[in-house]
Amino acid sequence: MNRKPRLFVLCFPHLGMLDNWMPTINEINNMANYINFTLIVPDPNILKSFNKDNAIINISNNLFDTCLIHAYDDIWVSNISVFESMDWYKKNRVALRVYNIFKSLMNNSFFYYILMWPLKLLQNYIYKKEFRLKHDMLKNSITHMDALLYDIHVENNSKVFDILQLFKNNRKYSLPHALSMLIYEDQLPKLVNINNKSNIRTYVYAKFQSEHYFLKYKINKSDVRIVGIPRHSQEWIKTVQRLSCNLPKYFENDDTIVILSRQVSDAHLLFDEKVESVKNIKKIFIDRLGMKVVIKAHPNEIHERVFTNKKENVYEDVFGLDNYGITWIYSNMHVFALGKGKRLAISFNTGVVIDMIAMGVPCVEYIESNIKSDSSERKLTEFSRYGLVERVSSYNELCTYVDKWLINPDQISKLSKNAYNKYFLASNNRATTEILQENNINI
Repeated sequence: MNRKPRLFVLCFPHLGMLDNWMPTINEINNMANYINFTLIVPDPNILKSFNKDNAIINISNNLFDTCLIHAYDDIWVSNISVFESMDWYKKNRVALRVYNIFKSLMNNSFFYYILMWPLKLLQNYIYKKEFRLKHDMLKNSITHMDALLYDIHVENNSKVFDILQLFKNNRKYSLPHALSMLIYEDQLPKLVNINNKSNIRTYVYAKFQSEHYFLKYKINKSDVRIVGIPRHSQEWIKTVQRLSCNLPKYFENDDTIVILSRQVSDAHLLFDEKVESVKNIKKIFIDRLGMKVVIKAHPNEIHERVFTNKKENVYEDVFGLDNYGITWIYSNMHVFALGKGKRLAISFNTGVVIDMIAMGVPCVEYIESNIKSDSSERKLTEFSRYGLVERVSSYNELCTYVDKWLINPDQISKLSKNAYNKYFLASNNRATTEILQENNINI
């Protein structure tokens, strides 16, 4: 019988969930270090964005007592550390991918009997000597004393429905997995019905965001807590920087810019737009200014393929593989470590730009586009629309911006920080205090 409260953390839909909760989790652990923390990873593919170069992963490895990975069907794999789970995924990632493909083919009755035995062999290979448990065993281990940290935005996601059912009568605490404005200007959101809303404590970054939770989940505005952006605490930023490894020495100085990248999609970044944008960045910053480039990939930008080789190689093709490590590199380090001492960040429509603003790094949002000016409003992101960053949409506009930036980078940072302070409160520890008090955790 579990006699101490446990805090379960649902890492979904990607690493950003863990990134946003980690300063609060770390603070809880520092104040009551006997708490048992369990990380839930509902999809093994989420682990592909975990890297030991990232300080958040290193802190997580030292903090979580258990890491549960939902492998397939109703089977969970349990490890005693995040690093062990990463090693398990690395060893089995090809087998896991093939298993996924075979399972989808088995929906066709023709393949069912053909693939039944290969699937059994794959299962034995994947699990080997790993400690595993079934969903019912996990269900029986959760008591009324346990609580879940997650993001309420995943409540209508079929991939985590069974997990949320385990905690339907337990306390749940929500913090957005992504940094966004959450402002509705046109079409109202589709209402998501949630049972036991009174058991959910909802934390947001800004007061105006409470409207989003009322419209989408019918959560009373009085039940929404304003905590700022916990990971933007200056103490937390310094902690992440202190625990991060160093970039290669040629990329440590202030002659390096950071690209905050993202995957190609119809909604945010077309393939041709990405190619042209990267070409123009090379032309200006590498060829003309003699600077270097560090690329921070989005978690969804990291591909896993087995039978095909259609992976996007935009940066390799444009910057050149021969120049890797000389003029450009990828980095798995946390954005706070990458941004330290950097002169500029270029965002391809990603919320990580707000992290750079919080650090005082000049930022610009750039996606090369041939869309006419009368349609340019469609291409504005919420970050540029509300003045957090300036948006440029062509090579000439980028050149103009760079000339202005070279003359007075501090002015650009000041404008962004003023807009940030207009919308977001300074981070506070209200979430930590309430979680400790509501779960009767003694400090």
